Amino acid sequence: MRRLIVEIKKEKKKIEKICETVEQQLLQCGDVQGGSVDVKEKHATLQFYIKGNNQKYEYIPAGEKEKAEKIVRYKYYRKIEKIAKKELELLTRLEIFLETHSMEMVFESMAKTKRKLVEPVVIPREQYRNTWLEEEYEGKNFSEDNVEIYTERGERVRSKSEKIIADKLYREDIPYRYEYPLILPGGIVFYPDFTILDEENRRNIIYEHFGMMDDERYANNAIEKLRMYANSGYHLGDNLFVTMETSTKPFDSRMLDGIIEQIKS
Repeated sequence: MRRLIVEIKKEKKKIEKICETVEQQLLQCGDVQGGSVDVKEKHATLQFYIKGNNQKYEYIPAGEKEKAEKIVRYKYYRKIEKIAKKELELLTRLEIFLETHSMEMVFESMAKTKRKLVEPVVIPREQYRNTWLEEEYEGKNFSEDNVEIYTERGERVRSKSEKIIADKLYREDIPYRYEYPLILPGGIVFYPDFTILDEENRRNIIYEHFGMMDDERYANNAIEKLRMYANSGYHLGDNLFVTMETSTKPFDSRMLDGIIEQIKS
């Protein structure tokens, strides 16, 4: 629901800009009194007719057509203005409703004793998040020669770059699992570096960091891994995000900032 509210706010800004443009155009039309204008094309030339007091259309000479043109533009912009304001009104009402009402709130507003009698149709966001975070799983094992690197959350990771990523996600309050097993079609098991919870859509997002892309074998394996993700319904920029580095081009945390912004939007 939060994402829908964000999209509504974006749409309102677009319409507000349209209203500003329309207002400027109406000012350029000047003090047009209105009237009904008909426009016909003859020999690739526009001819203008305006309805007079006798309710009949009268031809307007070419030298006086500017007034007719302004009337046409004026009527167009007035109609756009009317529709835009109505859309803004409706979007504002919907935004207020969504911010103050939700199916999750129905369960959360119940007394704790009554909650025990109801199986929620929509699990409250916080409850869903906590259940997701508390799930126990078995990740990949560390070999004895792996350097011991720990995150702020107290979990062990395999590289300094992964620690940077994990700590940033943790500080941004983005729920994640480290090396959570993912079973792809065909029974193939991957252990993505990070599995992130998309709380709004209640789905998992995969985040892989490829740290040795100047190693040919490693790079080929990374490309094959991305191919298998794509074939399994994971698409870059949607439910799959990737960062990379080499020995001469270290991990740039600004790339992570952009990913976090997309996840939160």
